[in-house]
Amino acid sequence: MYYAVIGDIISSKKLPDRFAVQEKLTAILGQFNEEYEEDLASNFIITIGDEFQGLLRKGDHVLEIIDKINILMYPVQIRFGIGIGEIKTRINKLSIGADGPAYWHAREAILKVHEDNDYGTAKLMVSAQENPNLILRINEILRLCDYIESRWRETQKNLVETAILNYGHSLTVKQTDLAEKLNLTNQALNQRIQSSGYYSYIRARNQVATILSTEWRGEDER
Repeated sequence: MYYAVIGDIISSKKLPDRFAVQEKLTAILGQFNEEYEEDLASNFIITIGDEFQGLLRKGDHVLEIIDKINILMYPVQIRFGIGIGEIKTRINKLSIGADGPAYWHAREAILKVHEDNDYGTAKLMVSAQENPNLILRINEILRLCDYIESRWRETQKNLVETAILNYGHSLTVKQTDLAEKLNLTNQALNQRIQSSGYYSYIRARNQVATILSTEWRGEDER
């Protein structure tokens, strides 16, 4: 099984400088193509207009990658679809020309986000042929995560984003270092972590990643 990711910039035609946004996105995708090289079957690349895609051979870090892209592209908003399945064509280094159920389901997921956007808060869904009830539960967890994120104050959002960019989805966060990066006392940091629900949010993301990796075995786990 492969994990196809399709991202689509929301309301891209309304952006004041679409070319600058595309250049920034290209640089960010290049950065993560290097950082997550071992996870990728095909590199992330902009495909048509304001859409991009990539293909992963395992699901351990797929949500972490998506979160980092969202953080670095802010305030530009992106909707994502993750599709799980086989690839029927040759897989190249760049994810252009490949086709199969993984991409079909990613497309289905991103269209579902567009149709059922939960008042603008839902930005990510997963789709697969197998285990429809489990997919439903996964997407409910992701909707809840999106809702939690939509309720963060700017200070809470800054905390979560700084932690994810520096520690990924690890629950082992060096709070002294994080407090220094945010110019906070340890007490103020602890209060902000608790009020944001940071650890609950990360645990939920990790639970989804674990399910994706265990219920649908990636290509390098066979």
